[in-house]
Amino acid sequence: MRILEAIRKKSPDVFSRPDLEMVALDYFRSLGHDNHRRLSKLYAWEEKKSKTSWGADTVDYKKIAAAAVQAMKTADLNRFLVVCALVSDLYCPGYNPRQTLEKHSSLAGTAARYRVNPVKIGVVVTGEQSRTSARIKTPQTRPVTGRGTDCRRYPGI
Repeated sequence: MRILEAIRKKSPDVFSRPDLEMVALDYFRSLGHDNHRRLSKLYAWEEKKSKTSWGADTVDYKKIAAAAVQAMKTADLNRFLVVCALVSDLYCPGYNPRQTLEKHSSLAGTAARYRVNPVKIGVVVTGEQSRTSARIKTPQTRPVTGRGTDCRRYPGI
């Protein structure tokens, strides 16, 4: 406790690069696996899989983030800290992807502060999703053969 107290008293007004990296990586580690995946996707980090001791494949997001954070400029590191603070607002408790963003969330407040229009972005995303789903072809149905119910014989089914 005394060491922590001494560090608190000597902390500068503006943090040095090693302090920012330490805070960013510690914050990243506390976010959880789903948010690690979201941030990895957002920053387009290459997710290299490696073998675990029990033979499964896994992605070491903490190692990937550590390398990425060290390569960031100070301004990007500051942005990364803000994004880490906002990424957990993407969580949908009911796993409903159409669930709207809560008005009092940090993400909504930050969007308003930076004059980002979530409704406009939602319209664009909905348009992209509808174009994507229109391109997906439905599988052709084939006549039922064999012992199953033949719909041609029983039109009411």
